[in-house]
Amino acid sequence: MKKAAVPALLAVLLLCGCQEGAASSDPVPPPKTAQEVLEEQPVDDTHDAFLVDTGGRMGTLLVTTELVAYEEPEELLYYLHLSVWDPSAPGEPIQIQEIDWETVHYGEHQIVDVNFDGFQDFTYLFYRGIQAEGYHCMIWDEEQELFVEEPEYAAISSPVLDPETQTIYGWNRESAASDGVSTIHKWEDGELVCVRRIEVYKIDGWGGPFALTVQDRVNGELTEVFRTEFPAGSEEYFDERAKWKHLDYHGEEDNQISS
Repeated sequence: MKKAAVPALLAVLLLCGCQEGAASSDPVPPPKTAQEVLEEQPVDDTHDAFLVDTGGRMGTLLVTTELVAYEEPEELLYYLHLSVWDPSAPGEPIQIQEIDWETVHYGEHQIVDVNFDGFQDFTYLFYRGIQAEGYHCMIWDEEQELFVEEPEYAAISSPVLDPETQTIYGWNRESAASDGVSTIHKWEDGELVCVRRIEVYKIDGWGGPFALTVQDRVNGELTEVFRTEFPAGSEEYFDERAKWKHLDYHGEEDNQISS
């Protein structure tokens, strides 16, 4: 009886070994996709999350934001705590930044190539009026592998990007007469600058004549290069303004202002 116990013990040990081998060979669950990681993030009145496919070496990144109240508020009540994550390695963010953005339309963002370099950036809505909208902007820097704020973008009213001409158009209407300010921005040596500003305004208040002025960027500064007036009730300024929205148009020689 004692000799028979040895084979029985061996059988038990072999069975345990087989079970351990089976357990160690269980398949490892696949890593979560970027979309799955996104769906785990809180999104509410003070938290937001979205994906940005940068188009660069880092691929698709997760951006999370949180509105945090200042302990001693002065001009701003909140600041934005922004974190950027690699969804394939979500242990720690690859970028953390605290920005003085008080967004009144929190959570409304756009994924766009703002500087036309082939890499995707994102903008954040901070103002919306009857016609005008304002956006903050974060540019993806492929060399540094992080997002960098572009403050000038926030100065463009209702920005419209034109990849063909690599320009950004802005428009801020003043009244129902469609007077107001049009701007054209371009990137020069990596800097976003206003290269033309067109303004139509009432000279003597409501019902009076209109003036149209054009400023172009000359030697690094906006300089008035054209001015004309239109009688009350005239709508000819619509056509004149439309001409100046093309940067290759510089007006008729008789109307140009000498520099």
